[in-house]
Amino acid sequence: MAEKPLRKEPKQARSRALVQSILEAAGDLLGKGSENPNDIPVQRIAERAGVGIGSVYDYFSNGDGVWAGFLSWITERNFVALEQKAVGERFSDRLPDMVDGALDLYLGSPARTRGVALTIVRFGWVKRVVEERDRFARMLAARLGKELTHIPQARLDLLSEVLCDAMMGVVMGELWRERSDEARVQVRSQLRGLVTREVNALKSEFAAPE
Repeated sequence: MAEKPLRKEPKQARSRALVQSILEAAGDLLGKGSENPNDIPVQRIAERAGVGIGSVYDYFSNGDGVWAGFLSWITERNFVALEQKAVGERFSDRLPDMVDGALDLYLGSPARTRGVALTIVRFGWVKRVVEERDRFARMLAARLGKELTHIPQARLDLLSEVLCDAMMGVVMGELWRERSDEARVQVRSQLRGLVTREVNALKSEFAAPE
């Protein structure tokens, strides 16, 4: 996969919307049954996005660039979407809502998520996905660091990694196994509880001086 998927950065609102429509179209096609991104030509992506193929090549060198851009875009989009879903003044108190939102985000579109998961395994995107997982964890840790300034950043980094791994594990498990509604509710509740306990334990361990 390309290291730098974009040939140029979209600076205007119109160009950013164009790039987003291309990446959304790529994700939609990946979730329609094709397990091989090589079976999805750039022309089909352009048609799905409702743009000319030249518009795709204005920003991406080739199909690999589109797919690399798709994975990076998911990280940014998901973080923003999850922040918007969470409520509360303190970011650390909103983390359980973000976890809930993450599960809804992935499990609400199982075809797309399953398509991406299959592609990751079969076409060697594991390294890239791990990089994106690490980037999401760093974004989470940095956001926590702005609030919990008295806690060592290394400790916040570790917490963020644990939370990301827990969410990914639940998502993958839900995708590959049949679960009853009762079991889904239980898993969701347990994960929310884990997040709350971990954050509270961290606050207690590094309690700010009176």
